[in-house]
Amino acid sequence: MELADLLRGCDATTVAQLAGELNVSSRTVLRHLATLRDRGMPIAAQAGRGGGVRLERMRGLTDVRFSLAQIVGLWLAARLSRETSDLPWGEAATSALDTLLASLPAARGRDLRALCRRVIIGPPASDRIRTSAGMPPPELLRIFEDAFSRGRRLTFQYWDRDGAGSRRTIEPHGLLVQTPVWYILSRDVETAEPRTFRMDRISKPRLVTTATFQPDVDVIRVQFPQRSEWRPLIGSM
Repeated sequence: MELADLLRGCDATTVAQLAGELNVSSRTVLRHLATLRDRGMPIAAQAGRGGGVRLERMRGLTDVRFSLAQIVGLWLAARLSRETSDLPWGEAATSALDTLLASLPAARGRDLRALCRRVIIGPPASDRIRTSAGMPPPELLRIFEDAFSRGRRLTFQYWDRDGAGSRRTIEPHGLLVQTPVWYILSRDVETAEPRTFRMDRISKPRLVTTATFQPDVDVIRVQFPQRSEWRPLIGSM
């Protein structure tokens, strides 16, 4: 999957460059390139000086137009589903998604990769958290998607574990998923400090349209443990 992600994010590359990026041997890259071709990913390769490996982006669903938000939604749904369990048709869904993403222009592929790198998958929530977790307000999902993908601030009422409430304004730099709970990895605008907010403790969310921000992966790095079971949805940070 990381190899497929790299191919989507560049116009052309070489086997040696892919091997270096993934920290594997060229033979491993060639083996997985063959696997991706078998699954329908349109990979073209040309030997010799000036050659390389690239995606044939004009193939695929050229008559269908998806927004970046729709593509991210499909990608996240497929990857999160695969993280939690093995389901029937899961392999077919992954293959279809590969074909769809391979048809993206290189710039949109890079945008998708950058966005999904900000989504962190952790181990499932503990029994204690599962028992205490509630549902986020319905409007939060739509507002968060807009803020997260477009670099907008959020303001909301937050209730901490002791039941104390406060009004917060944040920059949503990352998303941490611990099924079935998710957290916003953010920078608090008032204090400029990294803060984590649990989705079901948020109420009255509102999008702030008067200010924007650039995503900062350092805000994300300091808020989740660097363990093998915690990883970005796409690639490394």
